[in-house]
Amino acid sequence: MKESSAKSPVNYLALGLGALVALVPSVGLFSKLGDPGHWPLHLGFAALGIALLLRTWSRGSSASYKLSWPALLWLGLALYAWVAPWTTDLYSVAEWKYSAGRLAGYAGFLLLGGLWSNDASQDSSKFSTFILGFGAMLSLHYVFTFLAKGADALEDPYLVPGLMGHKNFTSSAIALTLPIIVLGRSRQKWPSWLADAALWLGVLAVLLAQTRSIWLGGAVALGVGVALGWRPAKNVRYGLLGGLAVAGLLALSGPVQKRLMDPANLQIRQIFWNHSFQMHSEHPLTGVGPGQWRIYFPKYGLEGMNPSVAEGVTSEVRPHNDFIWVLSEMGYLGLALFLAFFITVVFHAVKDYRKDPTDLGSVTWMAILLLVGIYAFFEFPLERAAFWAPFMVMVGLHSRRGMAVPKAIYIGLAVVLVGLSGRIAWSAIQADQANQVVLEQNSRKDARGIVQSATDAVSSWNELDRFSNPLIYFAGMGSLFGEAQAMGQNPTFTSANFKQAEGYFEEALALHPYHVVTLYQKANMHRYRKEYPQAQATYEQLLAISPRHPGGQMHYATTLNATGQYEAAARVLIAAFLTPEYYSNADYQRGVIEALRNMPAQTKHKGLQPLVARRDQLDDRALFEAFQAFKTQRLAQSR
Repeated sequence: MKESSAKSPVNYLALGLGALVALVPSVGLFSKLGDPGHWPLHLGFAALGIALLLRTWSRGSSASYKLSWPALLWLGLALYAWVAPWTTDLYSVAEWKYSAGRLAGYAGFLLLGGLWSNDASQDSSKFSTFILGFGAMLSLHYVFTFLAKGADALEDPYLVPGLMGHKNFTSSAIALTLPIIVLGRSRQKWPSWLADAALWLGVLAVLLAQTRSIWLGGAVALGVGVALGWRPAKNVRYGLLGGLAVAGLLALSGPVQKRLMDPANLQIRQIFWNHSFQMHSEHPLTGVGPGQWRIYFPKYGLEGMNPSVAEGVTSEVRPHNDFIWVLSEMGYLGLALFLAFFITVVFHAVKDYRKDPTDLGSVTWMAILLLVGIYAFFEFPLERAAFWAPFMVMVGLHSRRGMAVPKAIYIGLAVVLVGLSGRIAWSAIQADQANQVVLEQNSRKDARGIVQSATDAVSSWNELDRFSNPLIYFAGMGSLFGEAQAMGQNPTFTSANFKQAEGYFEEALALHPYHVVTLYQKANMHRYRKEYPQAQATYEQLLAISPRHPGGQMHYATTLNATGQYEAAARVLIAAFLTPEYYSNADYQRGVIEALRNMPAQTKHKGLQPLVARRDQLDDRALFEAFQAFKTQRLAQSR
């Protein structure tokens, strides 16, 4: 296996740029965003990509460049995403633009890599040096932050998010750099201490982050590389052996063993995937539309999700599988283009390997493709520029066959696509900043401030926050707060109240018809007005989506009591999976007592018959406690 070729000197500008781009999420302008490692990285890569494309335009010697088959397929995928408004109904225009723009930007990076591949005057070794700086900075920051946290970080690696804002995002970005560093180490005049330190720190960071899909992808990629003939240099062997030793020590740790063997994440992914297939079954040809998965997901039920998702505090925004994601949002045609892109890239990689099995570059590239494919099966690298943008540059570098087009058209198209990515990234950053103001006002329950900030923030670039809450929903909550506060103590509401809030809630549901929190607050609004039939219908709509929504269960029972459906209310309260703090809630206790005092004496519910028979001998407190004892016994039997 060839370990070296003609070596080029280290380019310290490229090295520094890589380190600086890794630090973009920590810049003050971005660090307070909800997800600092997402759109700021898109913006950073876009700015760098534009600069490199313009430089190539002025210095490139070729009159034409080849538009490779992977590039044509990806351009087709991006174009298909952009025509979605004419092929399917979209709820959120903003999410469509972000999703389609992301795909277009990646096409621009693929074309950038193709420039370096096709033009002999361009030195693509600078890209490897950039990746060295990028990976080294990510790894250095992660390892030292992890060590500073000590045993707490080992117990819970999520305490160390890294520069990408989440430990899985950080570890995946680092993992992608490792094969490139191995290749660049043998081909470029990097200082040996720098290359080895970046490699060892990267392996250590990936192990400490405990991202199972990255561990799996890395192990398979390494095994295939060795099977294809790669024999690592001495220092690399030391690094890998050290990594195996660390992995062994981690595996001996009880908390780590428990986390790695816990099937809960896979079980939740099965729910994501099943819901995605239901989306696809309803929209097989076109999908639900780019960026719309997050809106459709609750439609198919939140049973089995953790409490924060069931209550709408957080939401799921992607299925943790890029292939299923594309299928559900873009249908059969989108998936066909996505798979054809991968198949073409793999075909070219295998062909290059067969041409020269001793070339370390072709083996490294095949290992990278395995890593990407396995990771994309369990996570969502497609969303993350820190992972997908460098990958697309590599696709361009390894795609040398295709259709020749004039230089001006090729570079002009790349500039437009990368520029579009930057434009969309900047809009997303501004939207996130505006949303931070809305969330701050909401946490303070500043009614006027909520309404003003939410209505100011809404635009065709900003319709949902990063938790999939419609921005206009917050305006409804602000209006609801304001009117309730103005009424003072013990208000009496009628259908004349909350007209503005109702309008905002209707707008929110037009944008996101399955939004749990909006449905809950809209149902509450009808209950405040004593519009019980409307409240009951809305609570039922909510509970059809989220059967264990605690507030929904409790206030649905209250509404049933108000309409004389006492036995039905008691049945709801028996089945309600509430946490202990809800049992001391005054509304819950009143609901239980009212239902038991007023339900028919000849109830058909066998468990309630003894309570109803004794209710006249018990005061309210004793009756409630008897109900709780029965409920607790029933819940224990159902588990």
